[in-house]
Amino acid sequence: MKYLNLLNFSALLALTVSANAEEPLFESEEVLAITIEAPMRELIRKRASKPEFDAVVRYTDSSGEEHYLDARISPRGNARLATCDFPPIRLEFDESTTAGTAFENQKRLKMVTRCSSGRSAKEWLLVEQGIYQAYNEITDFSYRVRALDVTFRDLKSSRWRLQMPAFFIESTGEVADRHGRKSIRPPEIKTGQFQNKETTNYVLLQYLIANTDFALKRGPSGEGCCHNGRVLTEPGRQDNWIVLPYDFDQAGIINTDYALPDRRFSINRVTSRLYRGFCWQNDSLPDAIAAFNDKREIITARLSPAELSSSKRKRVERFINGFYEIVNDPEELQKRITDQCRGAATFAVRKTSTAGQ
Repeated sequence: MKYLNLLNFSALLALTVSANAEEPLFESEEVLAITIEAPMRELIRKRASKPEFDAVVRYTDSSGEEHYLDARISPRGNARLATCDFPPIRLEFDESTTAGTAFENQKRLKMVTRCSSGRSAKEWLLVEQGIYQAYNEITDFSYRVRALDVTFRDLKSSRWRLQMPAFFIESTGEVADRHGRKSIRPPEIKTGQFQNKETTNYVLLQYLIANTDFALKRGPSGEGCCHNGRVLTEPGRQDNWIVLPYDFDQAGIINTDYALPDRRFSINRVTSRLYRGFCWQNDSLPDAIAAFNDKREIITARLSPAELSSSKRKRVERFINGFYEIVNDPEELQKRITDQCRGAATFAVRKTSTAGQ
């Protein structure tokens, strides 16, 4: 009887813990209101050196209970760090304070913040958040995000306060765990190591949003692969690698004031589309295009949320429609995408050689 009572108590305890546990951070699409208390003025002033400070993250859960989470805060990024009035943020949590909260099992999180004050900067943020969410609709091999309403408070001045929209980006480790994979940083990726379907989804997304600020095969000098992408692999395999795209602030669909076209490419504006897929992906394009067509309505809704101004939303929707006009017109598709694939000359020689056999 005592044994049965112990079992019943354990079951009741498990149910109680389950009932009190918060929904995992990236399982909800509700805007999460948080307050971050740290030496914010000093962090902003010294952001170029990327200092770290102790911080407290506060939020109130759905039951009305307020949580206090110990963390370390630091600026992050490169271009935005130098360009923006307010830097992107990295938070590293003390796991002993996150148990039973929405932040349980979160260790290090990137936060994308509003670059500057004003309506335009808020809209840039909303469209970039929408890019992640649109790609979630195409594939689970993507970073999830969580929209935030953040209030920053300076610990050394009770009068300093700054409120803004922002969003968290899921960690690479969490994406890897969801798929039973691991994250690696190889020096480069060879053609035969890519997972074809997901790589084609990747380059088609970049074409949709008119982004050229990425590299699929290698990273910046001295760094692992890839530029604005992270590689996931199955343990023990040297192929079937998948690259997760991130960092879209240079995309033409956002069209920030500071975005510039890459001098290596034949485009004069970031709003000009340039296909950067490989010719070996051409056979996978029909399926990828079909997936983007199937999700057209929700992709459009993600990329042009209601919070945008009417003029911005119309511009974004026209931009999206331009993509669909290209991929669904056989002549335009061939002229702008399949004939522009990387390695086109070699690919044409191989096709000719194979046809003659």
